[in-house]
Order: sequence, then C-alpha cells, then structure tokens
Amino acid sequence: LLTEEDLPAMEALAHEQDKIKYLKKLRVMNAEEYTKFLYVKLEQIRTGAGYHWAVRLKTSNEFIGAVNLNPIKGTTKLQIGAQLKREYWGQGFASELMEKLVEFAIHELHLSAVYGVFEKENNASRRLLEKLGFVFEEGFQEQEVEVEVHKYTPPGSHTA
Repeated sequence: LLTEEDLPAMEALAHEQDKIKYLKKLRVMNAEEYTKFLYVKLEQIRTGAGYHWAVRLKTSNEFIGAVNLNPIKGTTKLQIGAQLKREYWGQGFASELMEKLVEFAIHELHLSAVYGVFEKENNASRRLLEKLGFVFEEGFQEQEVEVEVHKYTPPGSHTA
C-alpha cells in the first residue's frame, strides 16, 4: 500500500508533463493542496475506505506510478484508477494493473460493481475500461468538465 515514504515520488509524478491533463481537480491544486490530497488518500487506507498502492518494477524496485480503488466523492461506489510515469505509457502496464484492481475489487472485496470515472476527452481511459468490460453508465459536469462514469459488473451478475 501507499505510504508516506511514497509521497515525494507521487508529487514528482503529478508534475510530469501531461500527467494530469485529464484530471482537472488535480490540475487546479497547488503543491500544498496536492500534499493534503495525498494525506487524505493515506487516511482512506488507514480507515479501509479506499486502497492506494505505489507501483514499482519487480526487477529494480523503481517507482513507476500508483493505482487506486477509492470512493467516488459523495457515494459508496468504488472507482479504479492508475497513474504512470510517462515513460511507462503504452507498454501494457495500465491494462495489467487495472485488470488486477478489478479482480481485487470483485474477488477479494466482493463488490458487485466497480466504476471508472474520467474526463470525457480521455479516450485512452475509455478504451482501456471498455477493453476490461466496463460499460457507459452516465455522464455529468464537474468543475466545468464533462465526466463519464463507466461500470464493470462481473459476468453472470444481475445487480443494478
């Protein structure tokens, strides 16, 4: 799980060019606000409200990003997400990590559904979620940005 020792690497990741291109809530944060945001994530881990992991290469233990399974603001629904260093984009890491998150959510936490929330213009997130079996559920406006919610329900499940 993500620890305080990972925060400098997370802060550096947030400053990469295009890293938060499709995350307006993070784009508008200053450094102090982002640090507070990360401490909220650590608190979610401590209380069991959410899960956040630093991602490291097995071979070198190099930090390459982070993944999360945490509440959609104002709901009890859990959403998945991944952030990777730019140099690791397009190599299949996001697909593998998101697939593992879905498996964890369904088989370990026994959730009946998992969600993906992203800015409508983020076609890479849409393609990845669709590849994993997520389907469009709804769209809405948040901070003057169009957002989509996609939902994954395990095959054979008939939950709403």
